[in-house]
Amino acid sequence: MLIVDDRSDEILVVASCQGDKSAYAILVERHYRHVFAMCLGILADVHDAEDIAQDAMLKGLLKIAELREGEQFGRWILQIAKNLCIDLLRRQKRVKLAANEAANSGGAQPRQTTNENHDLHWAIGRLPKELRIPLVMYYFDNKNAKAIAERLNISHSGACQRIRTARQQLHEVLTRKIAR
Repeated sequence: MLIVDDRSDEILVVASCQGDKSAYAILVERHYRHVFAMCLGILADVHDAEDIAQDAMLKGLLKIAELREGEQFGRWILQIAKNLCIDLLRRQKRVKLAANEAANSGGAQPRQTTNENHDLHWAIGRLPKELRIPLVMYYFDNKNAKAIAERLNISHSGACQRIRTARQQLHEVLTRKIAR
C-alpha cells in the first residue's frame, strides 16, 4: 500500500515523537528502499539485508525522540542500519572463527557450508565494498550516477567509474565460476 503524504521528514519526525504511528509508517515507506539497498551492498546477502533493514527501522522507531534534526532522518536511519550491518559482520566473523577453531582442535576437517544464494548474490559479495555499494544502489535501488555520487560523497565521474568497474569485475567473477 502506497501512502502519499507531502509532509516533510522533519514534520513527520515531530509527529512520530508525539506518538503518531502513521507518521513513522510514512517515514519507513520513504526510506526503506535506501536502507535495504545499503544493507545489501554491505552484507551481500538478501536475507540478512532484509533483517537488518527491518531492525534499523524498528530501532529508529524506538529512538526517534533522540533525533534532534528531523530533516536528517534519512541519513540518521542509514547510519543506524550501517552500524547494525557492521555488528552483524563482526558476530559472523566471531562465529566462523570459533567454528574453525573447534573443528581444527578435534582433528576434524572443517565442514563445508552450502551457498543458498543465487550465483549473482555470491558474485556481488565478492566485490570490494567500494564497488559493491554503488552497483547495488544502481541496480537494486534504481539510483542514477548523480544520486549515487551525492549519497556516497564522491564525484559523478567517480560514481560512473565505480559502477563500470563493478560490472567488469562482476562479469569476470561470474565467467570464472561458469568456466569451472
